[in-house]
Amino acid sequence: MNSYNIHSFDEYPISVHQFTPTTPNHKTIVFAPAVAVPQKFYFNMAKHLADKGCNVFTFDYRGIGTSLSKNIKSLKDHGYFSWAADFKAVSKHAKEEFPNNKQYMIGHSFGGNSIGFSDAYQYYDKYLTIASQFGYYKHFALKMQALIYLNFKFFVPVTTAMLGYYPSGWFGLGSPISTKTAKDWATYLLHPDSMLHFSTMNKNTYYESIKNPMLLVSVEDDLFAPKKSVDILGERVYSNANVTRKHLIPADYNLKTIGHFDFFRTKNQDILWPLVSEWYEL
Repeated sequence: MNSYNIHSFDEYPISVHQFTPTTPNHKTIVFAPAVAVPQKFYFNMAKHLADKGCNVFTFDYRGIGTSLSKNIKSLKDHGYFSWAADFKAVSKHAKEEFPNNKQYMIGHSFGGNSIGFSDAYQYYDKYLTIASQFGYYKHFALKMQALIYLNFKFFVPVTTAMLGYYPSGWFGLGSPISTKTAKDWATYLLHPDSMLHFSTMNKNTYYESIKNPMLLVSVEDDLFAPKKSVDILGERVYSNANVTRKHLIPADYNLKTIGHFDFFRTKNQDILWPLVSEWYEL
């Protein structure tokens, strides 16, 4: 595993980890993280895929993990589109490193949604998203609707105004994030058109341009990405892609729970990770 920085569109240093296979299979995989989740969370799966012959890249969005080279308050004007530009920079770098490889991605939650916030799609031959969803909160369970509304309607404006950033960890939502990212997250969750609303806000989105094969995975006990929200993601957002849907029920795999995060944990390496190998023919 090699650790280094690359520069995003504005020269901001983005932390990248590269996993190199012993016997390359001419396939590249890039991990796109969930909101506020450091890249180290994906290291075990990345190493597993490298052992199967893939050149694998993980990274942290600006302000997260080892890409926190500036005070989080200084990133107050950088949100979802800056993160998408960071993803594009890593995607371009991966393609330049291995131009003859097939290039794939694994997007977790926001990571799978971020594809359309830039034109990074041009670097990929196939996609896999885990727990990525159409974010409008009214497609979630009633308890989650209440929590989301209270948090993003009230606590986000209050905490960002007082602190200059959003203290995600206070609410069990990972690393602190910038004011703009928190407000973009609120729009994504509270507006009925979710991520599609950004295209009406003088922002370029590219969802209609995404046409290659895409596997959208949902999990029965995932409170953050219920099945209905993932179905809508495929139907409304990735409507031009060649979408395949896979819904995981823990009991079908002799598991008690999977939730929003356990797909990536090593305890499920032999149980759930073969889905990645099958999709990417590893």
